[in-house]
Amino acid sequence: MLYIRFCVTVLLRYKDGRLCEGGGSVLEKIIRKYYDEIFRYCYHHVDSRAAAEDLCQDTFVSFIEHYQEYRHMGKTRNYLYTIAGNKCRDYYRKKTPLFMAEVPEQETEQHIEEAVIIKQMVKSLPEAFREAVVLRYFQNMRYQDMATVLGISLSLTKYRVKKGLELLAAMEGGAYGTKRD
Repeated sequence: MLYIRFCVTVLLRYKDGRLCEGGGSVLEKIIRKYYDEIFRYCYHHVDSRAAAEDLCQDTFVSFIEHYQEYRHMGKTRNYLYTIAGNKCRDYYRKKTPLFMAEVPEQETEQHIEEAVIIKQMVKSLPEAFREAVVLRYFQNMRYQDMATVLGISLSLTKYRVKKGLELLAAMEGGAYGTKRD
């Protein structure tokens, strides 16, 4: 897998005695555990496999570079999501063009159309609501973890998810389809 090559390369670059414990690298365990999850998160934001791989790897490189300062006060997973979110925002600030998602060939035409429409709808949400919807429904994250990642209160997190869903429902009844009663 890609993350194994990445893991070996990065660990060879950053390996020192402080990062290893009991013959196995703490960082290697973290990368193995969270790489696929962070990759999916990045991929959902950029819809380009190559860009998502770059953002995911940048996330782990940043984590590794700042590992000595990391205080382990929260969940490592939340910290990685925060870094990945920042990397994705930086990607958009650079105005990198968006690419259509790579679609498996076995998908039906209708399913492909629906997936593209849903992605367009989610991308058209304001950033705060989009981020909340993506974390909740595409990353299956708990509200408390979302609040930590987003740096907001639990009640504001729940509000953003609810409002994001309302906006999506309004879009479905508006430009994207017929309103259901």
